[in-house]
Amino acid sequence: MAPAPASPRRLDDFLGIARQNSPLLRATANQVRQNSLDSLVRARQNGVQIGGIGSALYYPSVTNSKGESVLGYDNAVTNGGNYAALAQATKPILNRFQLQNDYRILASQGQVLRNTGRLTALDLRRSITDQFLTAYAAERQLTFSRSLLGQLRQQDAQLRKLVDAGIFKQTQYLTFYLSVRTQEVTVEQDRLAYRRELGTLRFLAGVADTALVALETPSPPSHRPLAGLTAPSQRQYTLDSLRLLLDRQAVDAAYRPKVNAVLDAGLQSSSYLPMALAHSVGFGGGLQLAVPIYDGHQRQLQYQRLELSEQSRRGYRQFLTVQRRQQYDQLEGLIRDSDALLARIREQVRVAEALVGAARQQLATGDVAILDYLNLVTSYRTLQFSLTQAEIDRLRSRFALDYLAE
Repeated sequence: MAPAPASPRRLDDFLGIARQNSPLLRATANQVRQNSLDSLVRARQNGVQIGGIGSALYYPSVTNSKGESVLGYDNAVTNGGNYAALAQATKPILNRFQLQNDYRILASQGQVLRNTGRLTALDLRRSITDQFLTAYAAERQLTFSRSLLGQLRQQDAQLRKLVDAGIFKQTQYLTFYLSVRTQEVTVEQDRLAYRRELGTLRFLAGVADTALVALETPSPPSHRPLAGLTAPSQRQYTLDSLRLLLDRQAVDAAYRPKVNAVLDAGLQSSSYLPMALAHSVGFGGGLQLAVPIYDGHQRQLQYQRLELSEQSRRGYRQFLTVQRRQQYDQLEGLIRDSDALLARIREQVRVAEALVGAARQQLATGDVAILDYLNLVTSYRTLQFSLTQAEIDRLRSRFALDYLAE
């Protein structure tokens, strides 16, 4: 992969740098790796678990003068005490359903995280692209303002000669002079606006640069069809459906009997005397069974909760499907209208540019009034601004349409 430029100018460069620098994308990638580790942890939990058990319990007994116990446990139960030091190994058995469902849940979580990463990358791309177009529009406006100022300054020098020659009055020239000074202010305002928008773009992408560079014209994306259920925004509801199914199976698994194989070895005695402890070393094993009997109908309540979540999921997905189709059709209509509008504005700009050029020549000979020339320049400036805005709006619609094709 080629290194990112220090002062990016292309949209693709800003997108690449933003993807590299995004802490949210890195955090999502780390969560995907953590999900893989969770699967390994679950596998280890299903293996043999070994732990140590130690106890030193004494059960006092108080008797009366007749030798009858008045306080304490039955000696047949306690034998006076319990002293143990054991190593115990346990392993779940006959839990294939529980284990497979746990693995499916972890796999589903991994799919959700990867889809979240796609959504995050798409949102990042959308925000960077939108700000790039805003900055590009400001840069285009600055370029035009500077070009117009250069032309006015050239005319200013010519008009001074015409004023000195008596072709124009000094009061007429002052109107043009004020227009030049106003355009100088406009150029400075446009420069500050471009610097601000470019700075915001660099801030979003994580670019440490302050130089004022010219951005390259972004290439409009190709026209692609609307993405269906494979779109990240749609796929999240498909994954939610799978998660709810697995949650229901997890409820079922929780009510299945649980069996553990148990094996322990060590010493266990009812006396703390060394001789008794020495003869109390042994081992044992067997099975532990846990069977749920009654929990107040919690299982049915959990089913009801899952069903309500499923109803919400279906409602969201249906609304989003209609919303995306409506937005896609609207954007296609906007692009068609923008194409027609751009054709009209470009024709008007061409005519206005020709008129300004002709008036500039006549101004040099004194055949056109300065005020009329300035009115033409103002109209040309307004049309050029409208052309820039229309081009940027069309690009925004093209990119927005492309997002819906993801």
